[in-house]
Amino acid sequence: MKQTIVLFLLMFLSYSCETSGQLINIPDQIKISGIENKVNVKGTKILINESKDYIYYKELKRFQKDSKNYFQVIEIPNQDYYKAIPNIIAKIDELEKQGGRIRIKKELKLGIYDAYFGLAPQGQDSEQIIFSFGDTSFSVLVAGVFQNDEKEREEIIDLVLSTYYDKEIKTNIDDNLFYDVDLKKSEFKLLSVMSNFGVYTIDNEKMTGNGVYMTNFLIGFLPNNLHGFDLKTYSDKLIYKYENNVYKEKSIKVKVISEEKYKEGENEIIKVEMFGIFEGKEMKIYQYIKQTPKGIIQFLGTDISKKYIHFAEYKKIAESIKIK
Repeated sequence: MKQTIVLFLLMFLSYSCETSGQLINIPDQIKISGIENKVNVKGTKILINESKDYIYYKELKRFQKDSKNYFQVIEIPNQDYYKAIPNIIAKIDELEKQGGRIRIKKELKLGIYDAYFGLAPQGQDSEQIIFSFGDTSFSVLVAGVFQNDEKEREEIIDLVLSTYYDKEIKTNIDDNLFYDVDLKKSEFKLLSVMSNFGVYTIDNEKMTGNGVYMTNFLIGFLPNNLHGFDLKTYSDKLIYKYENNVYKEKSIKVKVISEEKYKEGENEIIKVEMFGIFEGKEMKIYQYIKQTPKGIIQFLGTDISKKYIHFAEYKKIAESIKIK
């Protein structure tokens, strides 16, 4: 699942038109100095230069200047960078062969870590940036969008390339969670936190492969100030993405069993029950999204057990989630 979530973010590398641009020099090696002057992305071991223009939104792990210039930083502990990066590179190469324009794709060194940098135009007015680095014990992914402007480009590239990773930083996993959930009587335990999602498995069972065919659930949080957010549209888009993953081999054949949308006081809720088939194996999927004045709760549970014995529990767990 860790790998799946990271690769899912690569959907921003879409087909686009080439833009006329200046030469962009990305060094073969970036020397790291002045770590003590960098700021820590709370809840992670990631460091980055301080910026007056880019404001950090902790709920999204996003640095944003405005609606057209932003990037997200994702820490994936225990993911081998050398196993993850070939998939990223292969996908970028595939998009390029299919007509996507890639301005830059380059492997480099970030201090002691191996890294990969990519830059691609997005339409006529904006560009997309991706930067990943790590070693056998972790991966970091930085992905963003910015206006097709030399000043904006230089600013975001400098900031993105200032990211680093300090293994000595002590982190508190709760700094990444914006909700409480009742698991006192459950076998499920928090395995890891990626971006704004908590990943839960039975007794902390480790994810293997891409984690698609495994009993587990995710809990996520989104701020309630997303422009144009519509609960039903958002739910439908998620289901579409399960079936149409950017990596076709990871797509799940989904059949919606039931869907219920209703209001509960100030809150709006949508529940969807689904059957899924992945690589010929069956599963049952529960999606629960709740929009409240304090934010948006997301729950996605996959049950592969015989007779789907965890499905009823998923419903109770989802109902128990409270925003801090």
